[in-house]
Amino acid sequence: MSSPASSKLFTPVLLGALSLKHRIVLAPLTRNRATQSTKHSRTWYPDELNVEYYTQRATEGGLLISEATPTSVQASGVAGIPGIFTDEQKAGWKKVVDAVHAKGSLFVMQLWHQGRNTHSLATGTHTLSSCAVPISDSKFSWGDTSLDWETPKAMTQDDIDRVKLEYVDAAKAAREAGFDGIEIHGANGYLPDQFLHSNINTRTDAYGGSPENRCRFLLELTTDIGSAIGFDRVAVRLSPFGFFNQTRGTQRLYQWTYLCKELSSLGLAYVHLIEPRFDEVRSEQDKLRALASSTDTEEPAPEFTPDQLTLHPFRVALGTTPCMVAGGYNPSNCWEGIERGDHDAIAFGRYFTSNADLVERLRIGKPFFRYDRSRFYGPFPDNEIGYTVHPKQELAAANEAPQTSHGPA
Repeated sequence: MSSPASSKLFTPVLLGALSLKHRIVLAPLTRNRATQSTKHSRTWYPDELNVEYYTQRATEGGLLISEATPTSVQASGVAGIPGIFTDEQKAGWKKVVDAVHAKGSLFVMQLWHQGRNTHSLATGTHTLSSCAVPISDSKFSWGDTSLDWETPKAMTQDDIDRVKLEYVDAAKAAREAGFDGIEIHGANGYLPDQFLHSNINTRTDAYGGSPENRCRFLLELTTDIGSAIGFDRVAVRLSPFGFFNQTRGTQRLYQWTYLCKELSSLGLAYVHLIEPRFDEVRSEQDKLRALASSTDTEEPAPEFTPDQLTLHPFRVALGTTPCMVAGGYNPSNCWEGIERGDHDAIAFGRYFTSNADLVERLRIGKPFFRYDRSRFYGPFPDNEIGYTVHPKQELAAANEAPQTSHGPA
């Protein structure tokens, strides 16, 4: 690579039905900036501020992935999150998609069900999960209220069938709004991931009891959505090394390798893998140390050795299925893997919040602005600050360590 602009990052790639002119992707980012509905209780919809935000980050031939988008009221427990199940939401998203397309960018919607990571206080109904196992290492926050998480209802077959249908309906609605495809959020401890982890999924039926059975819900869900809108417009996001939302399953190397191999037979647009170093609250060093040692007292000694902390086995299992990666990328470390062919695209998240022109900055070697983690998650009275408007900006070093919720690493 003689210059950033000559990197493979700036060459075309085909992800299923998605034909891109470069390989830098906006990662799905929860921002809580939608408008509360006065028409549909407990819902929010995209408005002009969301149009501006996504349009700022759209580039010719680039790909944006939407924020995690709930498939139903029951699927969400967070204020300011726009779903895709009411007429208001569908109309709002169509405005966003049309504006993004006008700039020549492609747009994929990430579909989300929080499962046990929500609360009846927010949804007005009971919570669901693979099993009746509550989150016990954190609290549920709603405004100024902090409560223990509720014990979720273990999903019956009827619940499973209904939730899968909600996903299918949401995928169809996304396509009708103009989205070019959908990404199933199968990571970070949300509902599909609650089936994948052995410490949460203690079922003894066809959806539990073995690594293969724990993968069944996600594989069935992916198949149902692919059958409805075309497999080449469906993607899945996975976090094989994730800890977030108390995911502490065992047999990870075997299980996620099996899962990726099964997904590889479906002809998907891509599979989106989160790097082992990424964590919502820990620094990169702390996360890798916890994966490869017994310092994480919540579970027995992990099954990983330091040389196993890589996405390589999952990438191999995917075969010819395109692979996108995310987690801890910056202007220093985003080049080598793409040049070697380790993956086909890179999704940037945190740095895209403060650098709407991130693609061009990478292309010309211009430094990034630091992001402000305190403005990641709204709603705020001044929702535009830290979203579309950045009054205070400082340049980051090219290899600057990512900030965690506890400050810079």
